[in-house]
Amino acid sequence: MSMDYERDFENNIEKKDPESMVPPQENLEDMPQEMSEKPSVDTASPAPKVEFRNNKKSIGRMVKRFRRKLIASFVAVALIAAIIGGGVTGAVMKYYGTQNDASTQVVTRYLPLDATSSDESGILNLIPNIYKIVSPAVVEIDTSTAYRSGYRTEYVPKGSGSGFIISTDGYIVTNNHVIEGASKITVKLLDGRSADAKLIGKDPRTDLAVLKINLPNLPVVKLGDSSKLQPGELAIAIGNPLGDSFAGTVTAGIISGLNRNLQSDYGPVKLIQTDAAINPGNSGGPLVNSKAEVIGITSVKLTSIGPSIQDPFGLFQGQSTPVEGMGFAIPINEAKPIIEQLIKHGYVERPMMGIGAQTITPQDAAQYNLPVGVYVVQVQPGSGAEKAGIQPGDVIIKADGKQIKSFEDLQSVINSHKVGDVINVTIWRNGRTFTVSVELQSSANFQ
Repeated sequence: MSMDYERDFENNIEKKDPESMVPPQENLEDMPQEMSEKPSVDTASPAPKVEFRNNKKSIGRMVKRFRRKLIASFVAVALIAAIIGGGVTGAVMKYYGTQNDASTQVVTRYLPLDATSSDESGILNLIPNIYKIVSPAVVEIDTSTAYRSGYRTEYVPKGSGSGFIISTDGYIVTNNHVIEGASKITVKLLDGRSADAKLIGKDPRTDLAVLKINLPNLPVVKLGDSSKLQPGELAIAIGNPLGDSFAGTVTAGIISGLNRNLQSDYGPVKLIQTDAAINPGNSGGPLVNSKAEVIGITSVKLTSIGPSIQDPFGLFQGQSTPVEGMGFAIPINEAKPIIEQLIKHGYVERPMMGIGAQTITPQDAAQYNLPVGVYVVQVQPGSGAEKAGIQPGDVIIKADGKQIKSFEDLQSVINSHKVGDVINVTIWRNGRTFTVSVELQSSANFQ
């Protein structure tokens, strides 16, 4: 089929292409004037001798040249289409059909994104606008420790971090590890004002703290809803990495993951993962969504799983794998009730049994001839556990009717109750199993 096509194509050129035909010399005078005129030739170089031959070889070369030009045209059109189609934003345009089809149709056209657009609502101005809204309420927190020098009290700088103002009367949220051990806390605003801050309350378990300053006309942030977050959404971190020299730094990324269940000294914590750059000094600052709402409190940056990690929770000790772009924030929905209790009471009231315990794994159980469960290490005096007769060395195997295989299982049962509730706890002691009733007391009684 292709051979016949090529032969027909060559014959067509042979018959119709004036360049393939050598006119007889005697008929040149009868030719039209425009054909008889010789084209101008560059006299700077000798004109090449051109001879048209009516043979298959010259025809074949012409066919090949034609094909190459045709392919080049297709490639050029495809390239232009790709350039126009790539890196674009969408728009909708109406067009009208042919005379036979006059109905209105809607098609999607893609227009190049105007990088010089001054539209204040455009995507290019989204992050700057968010920064303008949120940054005035983001503060630098400097801490100092006191020591006595004769009759004077001297202060030595301890560290710095970030926080954000949540109310016009001066309440500020930050991380507990930012202010832990501080004798003096100073807050600096982006507008240049500063004030000494009072510690209202702190909660090491959630790594949260609330401060208060007394200044007029304070800007505030808007708190969002972290339960509506989805991986891939915009995430913006604002804070003061490395202290005053880089105050008001903004970095942007995405929500990389949700409900990252990490282990701390106080049990498991669920955090938001982001790749927005977080550095020492960002701790306590806000993680913001595309609506300029605070959806998290930056707390942990994972730079390597090992001794060099910036890891206030102690989450990743004993490992040594380098990583990049893994920051974590406390979800604002988890923080809200803690913040409310710290403002109201100065502490967080949680139900507790009053024991120190550790998990007995299946391997431990086989090695030490113990049941899988929670081993009681110590019992706090006056606690509900002590009143129920629980002793060090006991193993808790059930609580509230649920099998207990780890300390996290027990903590989950306790957290599902409130202070004053009574739960049934099944104990294994020296081969004997029995059940006791334990009244849950407030953790505030044992702080």
